[in-house]
Amino acid sequence: PSTGQSSCLDADAGYYVDSTEAISQTACSLGTYQPSTAQSSCLDADVGHYVDSTGSSTQTACLIGTYQPSTGQSSCLDADAGYYVDSTGSNSQTECAVGTYQPSTGQSSCLDSDVGHYVDSTGSSTQTACSLGTYQPLTAQSSCLDSDVGHYVDSTGSSTQTACLIGTYQPSTGQSSCLDAAAGYYVDSTQATSQTACSIGTYQPSTAQSSCLDADVGHYVDSTGSSTQTACL
Repeated sequence: PSTGQSSCLDADAGYYVDSTEAISQTACSLGTYQPSTAQSSCLDADVGHYVDSTGSSTQTACLIGTYQPSTGQSSCLDADAGYYVDSTGSNSQTECAVGTYQPSTGQSSCLDSDVGHYVDSTGSSTQTACSLGTYQPLTAQSSCLDSDVGHYVDSTGSSTQTACLIGTYQPSTGQSSCLDAAAGYYVDSTQATSQTACSIGTYQPSTAQSSCLDADVGHYVDSTGSSTQTACL
């Protein structure tokens, strides 16, 4: 840059000179760097790296939770919701696996689905509550379990199933309630999968009962599953 000199100056690290008879050096632009002196150009930042200032002699690795798939960039990209980046200098993001999710951007890991919830696809940003009739006692699951026979689930997002009470039963799986024992029938235990018909000589006029009634004196019952007694003629 000065007159009357006996030599020229090498371009500094972070700078370059790309023509002869130069009177100045040029700073490397954003996204580029130059670690050596006396160079005629700058280097693009590698994938997984960035340069966010001019005149830089170094590039910087993307932090955990960020990535950069392109060269010559001045910043990194946050991992999308449903994705994560768990190492520095990454050129890609990774989908959350089945059973996990991530609602936020720029994260280094995914979250396990909670009990009572599931995630059935990769790259998910949300978890889903188990529907009525289903439950899930474990974390990080891809589906829910149908309630067993003799049981029910009457709320969403449940981690447990409930046994049918005495007087009720449930012969099917995946149900949200139990069935009352019909008139003429009874259920005398919990977790029942069927109702029992009142035997001959007994009856039951009400539903959801745990036993039958003996026919009164002067009355009889001559069939099973009866809801009434008959007066003697």
